[in-house]
Amino acid sequence: MNDSCSTLRDALASERPLLGTFLKLPRREVVDVLALAGFDFLICDLEHAATTDAEAREVLATAAAHGLPVVVRVAAVERGQVNHLLEAGAAGIQVPRLRSATQVAELTDLTRFPPVGSRSVGLAHPGAGYGRVPLGAYVADADRAPVIVGQFETRALDDAIDDVVAGLDVAFIGAVDLTVDHGAPGDLDDPAVAARIADVEAAAKRHGVALGAFAPTLDHVPRFAARGYRYVAVSGDLTFLDGGATRTVAAAREALSEVHA
Repeated sequence: MNDSCSTLRDALASERPLLGTFLKLPRREVVDVLALAGFDFLICDLEHAATTDAEAREVLATAAAHGLPVVVRVAAVERGQVNHLLEAGAAGIQVPRLRSATQVAELTDLTRFPPVGSRSVGLAHPGAGYGRVPLGAYVADADRAPVIVGQFETRALDDAIDDVVAGLDVAFIGAVDLTVDHGAPGDLDDPAVAARIADVEAAAKRHGVALGAFAPTLDHVPRFAARGYRYVAVSGDLTFLDGGATRTVAAAREALSEVHA
């Protein structure tokens, strides 16, 4: 039975910031390494990575063996895909470029069973222990409801900030896109960017919604943690690979230059 939803919900309710990272390489070995490194959650990226649904399911199965929750970032909200990902064990769904309360309501509808939503019911899948979980318990357990994460990364919103934030479990600051959309690439201290972030933070506090953010570098982690963020995604697997490879090659070339000096 998939307990990743309740595991992530319980963790978000604590005061300890959770550290995650973006997964763009849908390989079991990569998931194993990130799990063993000690991350609290992964965000499997179906928006910017060329990851198929089948590969995402393999990621979810591998992470489940480690007891590691995985939230899947989708490119768009589509009923069939959302249902397949949840049944495969996704702890939640993350939606980019969130602009309206209507989008939140749609995702809520697709991730909740009746009478709250319209998610279809099936038990022959990992999320229900392949039918070992009784139907009544499976559809009624609110603690196992998938986590809904909405990314705030656009200059414009279609609705009032409170109306958009209220239905979320995590209000996520998409730091890179937000600065680009405001015409200040990479500058989180730009007045307009800072004002939007402050608005999201205030709305999240009013509605008891957890705050999340993408931390492009380690320097951003304490900044977000100090402001009460509990869902912090640090960098990503490709960035780790690039950084590690670059440092190794540089160090090796330096060592070789000393030999041939």
